[in-house]
Amino acid sequence: MQKLLFIVNPHAGRGEIVNKAVDCVSVFQNAGYDVTIYVTQNARDATAVVRARAGEFDRIVCAGGDGTLNEVVTGLMQTDLRPILGYIPAGTTNDFASSLSIPKNQLEAAQTAVGASLHAIDIGRFNERYFNYIAAFGVFTEVSYATPQQSKNIFGRAAYIFEGVKSLTSIKEHHIAVECSEIEEEDDYIYGMVTNSVQVGGFKTITPESVRLDDGLYEVLLVYPVYNPMELQWLVNDLLTRNEDSSRFRYFRTSHIRFSSPEEVPWTLDGEFGGATRHAEIDNNPRAITFTTG
Repeated sequence: MQKLLFIVNPHAGRGEIVNKAVDCVSVFQNAGYDVTIYVTQNARDATAVVRARAGEFDRIVCAGGDGTLNEVVTGLMQTDLRPILGYIPAGTTNDFASSLSIPKNQLEAAQTAVGASLHAIDIGRFNERYFNYIAAFGVFTEVSYATPQQSKNIFGRAAYIFEGVKSLTSIKEHHIAVECSEIEEEDDYIYGMVTNSVQVGGFKTITPESVRLDDGLYEVLLVYPVYNPMELQWLVNDLLTRNEDSSRFRYFRTSHIRFSSPEEVPWTLDGEFGGATRHAEIDNNPRAITFTTG
């Protein structure tokens, strides 16, 4: 009998996964798996258990938000044996699940997690850390980890918007040198992201129809400063209409990119605080982890 490790974050989202966990285990057992359950207690728990025990299992399934998935992926990237990974989205936005066409219904996602539809996905390395789908800096990036969990549970995606509006009154510019094979420039930016997803924060990226999760390339968006409400509105319009020719931001694809700044810049990785650094080097690890997909 094949073995499955089921990692559950009981605090993700509204905590609804706790009530569905037994039903999920039943789905796994009916698919022929001997199931071991691990309930996370603290930050980095999932990384530690995966790093220590991945080789014991044929499949790992994690239930939680994008942060929980990031911890599991990090653990897998730190091991030589990487079993197939299934994901049951139980967070607030679950951007990466949408990219993998994983159902929002958790029992349906459990069925997908033990299914036969597999997809090897690119995984990012940010300095010495890993990310599934996004590394970002600048305005709004602090919103996801600064928004209280209680607010996320009550208001859902709207909580991010509420917190984001507050930050508009204090948009900070970051002076950064950007280097990759596609461009070399040094300028001021209010936002930047390196991503491998069809949506971020619940919203579609610039070219969602052309995003490929296994092509070894990341989509990079760099947003230049705005100095008055009218410029802000123009920027928002260009982003919403996905105007790739806009002079208000730069959008391109690359497999390797470096960011350097005279001061430390805070980054987020998959919606969680990724630390502040003056130098960030981002690599793409092509088709590094095999996921089950919808």
